[in-house]
Amino acid sequence: MSSLQPALPYKYPRVFWIMCLGAMSFFLSFNIILPELAQELRSKGGAAYVGWIIPAFSFSALIARPFSGWITDNLGRRWAMIGGCLFCIIAGCFYPMVTTAMGFLIVRAIHGFSTGFTPTGFTAFTADVVAESHRGRAMGWQGMFNNLGTTIGYALGAVIALHFGVDILYYTSAALASLAWLLFMSLPETRTKSNRKEFVFNIRNLFYFPAWRPSFIMFLVCISLGSILTVMADFTLEMGYTNKGLFLSIYIGASLLFRLISGRVSDALGRAWSTAIGTAAQVLSMSILVYMSIRLNHLHQTDCAACELPGLIWFASSAILYGIGQGFNAPSLFAWASDTADNHHRGRALAMLFMFLELGIIVGGLTANYFIKGMSWNYVGIFGLSGSAFLIALGFSLYCLRYQHQK
Repeated sequence: MSSLQPALPYKYPRVFWIMCLGAMSFFLSFNIILPELAQELRSKGGAAYVGWIIPAFSFSALIARPFSGWITDNLGRRWAMIGGCLFCIIAGCFYPMVTTAMGFLIVRAIHGFSTGFTPTGFTAFTADVVAESHRGRAMGWQGMFNNLGTTIGYALGAVIALHFGVDILYYTSAALASLAWLLFMSLPETRTKSNRKEFVFNIRNLFYFPAWRPSFIMFLVCISLGSILTVMADFTLEMGYTNKGLFLSIYIGASLLFRLISGRVSDALGRAWSTAIGTAAQVLSMSILVYMSIRLNHLHQTDCAACELPGLIWFASSAILYGIGQGFNAPSLFAWASDTADNHHRGRALAMLFMFLELGIIVGGLTANYFIKGMSWNYVGIFGLSGSAFLIALGFSLYCLRYQHQK
């Protein structure tokens, strides 16, 4: 247990809050450009590759994840955090320079290395400086700052692009990553030193298999995230709402509200209880989206001018339930993975979790492309697949609960 942990476990040290501010700035830096990327790629002749905006980012993050775990455990938490920020800064400066679709996707892939490194470092840092009995709540606070960065990014990015242009938006992204870099530089190193023999690099040391249970659940719940990031802007417009980020804003807002509650549930009742609640909420969310998609298809097929689509209550309810699920799942899964490892292996345990997160996003994004019907999406198939993945995750959470596999 790190010497930086507070004497009373419910008090978080000052360095924890500095880390949270750095994490918020980091998440803000790469989410602020997200709403504009599809249009930017189309303007460079890459309309056929819009579905690769998320997978290109996630593929490189996936490649970086196991190495980030090794770096976090053997070189230090700060090295992983700072290294990821540098990739963000480089990408933000290069986006305005590319003129082709291929160049754009290459920069997008370089940008993805940032999330392959930084979150592994600061999540391990959180686990180091907060007592295990309050780790779920700490992950909830950390996730709240991450989500604040994401939410502000979605809202602020469109405003900056509208009034100052996309190039200024990219440079703003680089500036925010630089701020995160400065905040992370001010943090102490929390990795405890051990025998030098443990620093030998080999492929087996890149993975930490005791964390496979939370990693498997993470994979299942992130399939929907890849799909939603790919299609939700178009679905929102087809439902008659002009704000393309409406669903994302509502679900992130709900997630923020429930993260601190879920952390207490996770600490008091166990990680599997929390993920069972979260995945159950998301099964309901996907069920509502499937219903709305069926109604949308019926309207298109019958061309009925008098027919009405499900209203805002249905749309918002789905987003709120999805956010509740995210609010329960994320802190619990990060705490669960942290629980499986000691200080010398925590980076690899969290890297394993992040690897499955990226795999889920990639599968969700690519399968969304599989469900293209002509010039439109097959929303029933996309949301139905996501709902099935949540149902499997719910069943596995209940299995872990029944057989006491929380660790």
